[in-house]
Amino acid sequence: MKLPKCIPTLTIKSLDEAIVLKKIIQNTSINIVELTLREGYCVEGIDLLLNNKDIHVGLGTIYHPDQLDGINTDKIDFIVSPGFSLELYEFTQHERILYIPGIETASEIIKAINNNLMLLKFFPAEQAGGILKLKSFREVFKDVRFMCTGGINLENYKNYLNEPNVSSVGGSFVLPRDFLNEDRVKEASNFLNKL
Repeated sequence: MKLPKCIPTLTIKSLDEAIVLKKIIQNTSINIVELTLREGYCVEGIDLLLNNKDIHVGLGTIYHPDQLDGINTDKIDFIVSPGFSLELYEFTQHERILYIPGIETASEIIKAINNNLMLLKFFPAEQAGGILKLKSFREVFKDVRFMCTGGINLENYKNYLNEPNVSSVGGSFVLPRDFLNEDRVKEASNFLNKL
């Protein structure tokens, strides 16, 4: 699966929010979303999006497979974690789900490479050294690509996307929660299409 340059990353807290998000995404060129399992997330909303064949759904802020209880794992396209989790790695290998573990250091990258993982989450990107660190990683880890999140916003995201080892950026800036309103579907879709 090829990730788009910008990935909306948000927590769905109700079925109504999931319905609005589905409408927004269906009106854009972005057909992917990362739903984070943070406080207050709605399983029914996640399942609604997972059951839509036109939307690729990843789940984020995962560190153990137990967090997926009650969620239809057959439909998950990718799982993102803040760091490397052996339990998640084994689960995703068994279920044939793309696993994108978070990294901050060269040692963590080496661990991922040694497990045949070449797409990694650089998190928290800005706090962990930002673009300068990505440049240094590129010199050593030429085949690794990064999904960057954490401290990325409308002012700096294009700088990240200009780096050859960055596959995509994600975060709440891609689709702010304020847009999860039935009255703002068209506005939200236009916002996403301009990124």
